Amino acid sequence: MFLSDLCVPSRLPRKHQSQLIEEEQQESSDQVTGRRPPIVDSIDILYMDDEYLAVNKPADVRMDGDFDVTVTKLVYRKLGWKEDSVSPKPRFVHRLDYATSGVLIAGLTEQSASYLAKLFRERRVEKFYLALVHGWIGSKTIVMEESIANHPVDGFMMTVGDGGGKRAKTECIPLSFGLYGDYLVTKVLLKPFTGRRHQLRVHCKFHGFPIVGDATYGMDSVFGPDDARTPPRMMLHAWKLKVPGDGRRKELWVETPDPFETCFVDLATICVVDTVQGG
Repeated sequence: MFLSDLCVPSRLPRKHQSQLIEEEQQESSDQVTGRRPPIVDSIDILYMDDEYLAVNKPADVRMDGDFDVTVTKLVYRKLGWKEDSVSPKPRFVHRLDYATSGVLIAGLTEQSASYLAKLFRERRVEKFYLALVHGWIGSKTIVMEESIANHPVDGFMMTVGDGGGKRAKTECIPLSFGLYGDYLVTKVLLKPFTGRRHQLRVHCKFHGFPIVGDATYGMDSVFGPDDARTPPRMMLHAWKLKVPGDGRRKELWVETPDPFETCFVDLATICVVDTVQGG
């Protein structure tokens, strides 16, 4: 499925979420830039049955690790589970960047997790993202196929490969033009056909429209965490996810609300996203 089928921005341990400075900026620089993430104490459950659990990951929350707030700990807290052998164990088979929000799906059994992992490995799970990017980028669909490679200097960042790297493909459909503060922005729908690290962020930057609030690849988070010009988050959201069915399981679509619907002044609609289930 293509996006057209849907259309008619060495770290010390942190003790608490409120004490954090945007993780990715500290990964690549000692300069205090970026933002202070919000205090997060809950997570929304989007779907749950005996095999699957889907949640809406908040922005600026880690997946796991020895930190006060992680996706895994929020799930246990939300459902009243304990990390023991009796309670179900959510096995997340894919990840979102620290600064990215949106749909995450986990298997609740070894069998369902193995099945999901196989689908992701075979690139059969379809993912759709919403983003605000800098500039008014026109109305035509953009197909970005530059390879993604490790940055030659910064060990945290990725870059477009110059004769190297791994093959990558992202399709981008502009949805609307508008204003975010003093910035001209475009709201876009992004579909990755591959799953390279930082793929969407690197592709958007390379094509001249970095994502609003991307402290690693963007242009708007250099003012410091207490400056009003610093966006409160990276405007990249995993909006919708499709898991194909098999002989026993039905096809599953999981969708979140649009977090950018009211955070910018929408001046002109280019493309309307079809709201029919399954696109």
